[in-house]
Amino acid sequence: MRDMKHLTLKDRLYQELLARITSGQLPPGSPIDEKTLITDLSVSRTPFREAIGSLAKDGLVEIAPYRGFTVRRFSIKEVDDLYRLRRTLESFAVRLAVENISNAHISELEHILNGAVTALEANDLHAYAERDGEFHGLIAELSGNAALIDTLARLGLQIQMCRVIANQSRGFAKRAAQERDEILAALRARDADRAAALMDAHIADVQATVIAELGKAANDVDARASRRGARE
Repeated sequence: MRDMKHLTLKDRLYQELLARITSGQLPPGSPIDEKTLITDLSVSRTPFREAIGSLAKDGLVEIAPYRGFTVRRFSIKEVDDLYRLRRTLESFAVRLAVENISNAHISELEHILNGAVTALEANDLHAYAERDGEFHGLIAELSGNAALIDTLARLGLQIQMCRVIANQSRGFAKRAAQERDEILAALRARDADRAAALMDAHIADVQATVIAELGKAANDVDARASRRGARE
C-alpha cells in the first residue's frame, strides 16, 4: 500500500474502510453507520460517499436507495464460484512459481509464514490474514505471468473478505498454517506436481470452511426469526 499521507482524502477513507471490512471490524452483512463513521473519522459526507462508491464498485459494499450501506454478504453460490476459480488459478500459479523460485524467495516465504504463526499464537487474526495474503501474493508474483497476477489481484479483495469468514473457525486457522508449511516444503523441493496438489487442497479447505460458516450464520438468522415469530 502506498504511504497514506500521499493519498487523496477519498483514497485514505477507502483504505480505512477497507481495513475495517477485511479485518472483520465491519463484518459481512453489517450496516455501515454513515453518521457515526463520519464523526469518528472527522470527514465530510462527500468524500465518505465517494469512498463508499469505490468499495461498491469493488464488490465489497452494497448500496440500497433510502436504506443506506451494507457490507456485502456473500451467498454460498458466490463463494463456491469464487473458490472454484481461485483453486484453478492458484494451482497454476504455484506450478509456474516452481520454475522461477530461488532460495532467497524460499527464505522470504518462510519468514512470512513465521509471521503468520506468531500472529496466530497472539490471536491477532488481522495480522494473520495479512501474512496469508502476502504468502499467496508472492507465489502469484513468482509465476511471472502478468495476466494471471492481474486476475488474482482483482479477486484479491473478495478473497480477503472470505478469509475473514474462514478465520472465524480457530481450527481452520491452525490447519491452514500447517497446509502452507507443506506447500513451502514442496516449493523447496521444486516439486511442481505436489505443490499444485497441496495448493488445491488448501484452497478447497478454505472453500469448505467459508461455506460452513455461512451456513451456520444463515441457520442462526432463521432461528432468531423463528423465535420472533413464536413471540408474536
